[in-house]
Amino acid sequence: MRIKGEDVLLPTTMVGSYPRPNWLRGKVFGEFDEPDYIDYGTKEAYEDAVRLCVDDQIRAGFDVVCDGQQYFESETTHEYGQVFHFWGHRLAGFKRWGEPIAIELYKKFHAPMVVGDIEWVRPIFAPILEATRAAAGDRPVKLAMQGPLFLAFAVTDRYYGDPKSLAMAIARAFNKEFKDLTARGVDWIQIHEPLTYYGEEGWYLDVINTAFDGVDAYKVWHICYGNQGGNPGVQEPRGQDMFPFAFQANVDQIHIETMRRGPGDLPHLAKLPEHMDLGVGVIDVKSLVIERPEEIADRIVEAARYVPAERICVSTDCGLLNLKREHAQKKIQALVEGAALARERLSR
Repeated sequence: MRIKGEDVLLPTTMVGSYPRPNWLRGKVFGEFDEPDYIDYGTKEAYEDAVRLCVDDQIRAGFDVVCDGQQYFESETTHEYGQVFHFWGHRLAGFKRWGEPIAIELYKKFHAPMVVGDIEWVRPIFAPILEATRAAAGDRPVKLAMQGPLFLAFAVTDRYYGDPKSLAMAIARAFNKEFKDLTARGVDWIQIHEPLTYYGEEGWYLDVINTAFDGVDAYKVWHICYGNQGGNPGVQEPRGQDMFPFAFQANVDQIHIETMRRGPGDLPHLAKLPEHMDLGVGVIDVKSLVIERPEEIADRIVEAARYVPAERICVSTDCGLLNLKREHAQKKIQALVEGAALARERLSR
């Protein structure tokens, strides 16, 4: 793969989230017409947390670093609520509270309510990119975020009256944010969309493609099997359902989980279009057990049976925020060591 203009075999990164330091608590950013940060002390604490997160990735040896989603209140289990509210509290057309989310796993959370035309009115991730870029130096930076399709299924709609119209409006707002981030110099943008849960409606890809239309950054679709409790009712591989359907997405990389759930989806990626790369998750984020580099290398080599190693990116299964920082540090170090072993084996 090309990273900053250079060919890198099996580049390494993580899906996105990372444990907060224990001194960072609560809300970081303002909403709607509030300032970016709730106060200057929080701004400083947040930037310090991002610096620590990026430093952990650099010391581990990652090729592409993430912001670590240090704005999520991950000291509680209710950081999941922010997945739904982070966008809804910062786009026009939403009220902050609606009915409980209909998806079984998330019923304890209330969704934002759509009450008017959804519009992008201000940069949302700009301060996140600024903090991450300052910590990363000249290293490529990836920002990861929940995708427009999942948000459309989670919110309470009192305006559009049609799932597709709602989802497309959200996607258009995302597109403006993505173009703003591109203008600010982001390298990679990654969305999290659990196609495993939603199935094969043709317009689902229209939503993803609209969000990424004309976005001049490296575009990643993390097909999410969920964190903590996972996706309800999804216990077996779904590659036979997801592919080749997902190959029509306007993305540069499709990322899948392979360590927790096993390699069952990999054979269905043998016909991955040549213009797409494959992200292979090789760290089980739901387990405290630290993976052995040898088993990580085994999984990467197995993936290379179906997609050329030159088009494989090595990553975690999902986000790491539910772990203690010590576990996360050891897991990303194992990931880098496993990728190095795989390079040796594939280069023989």
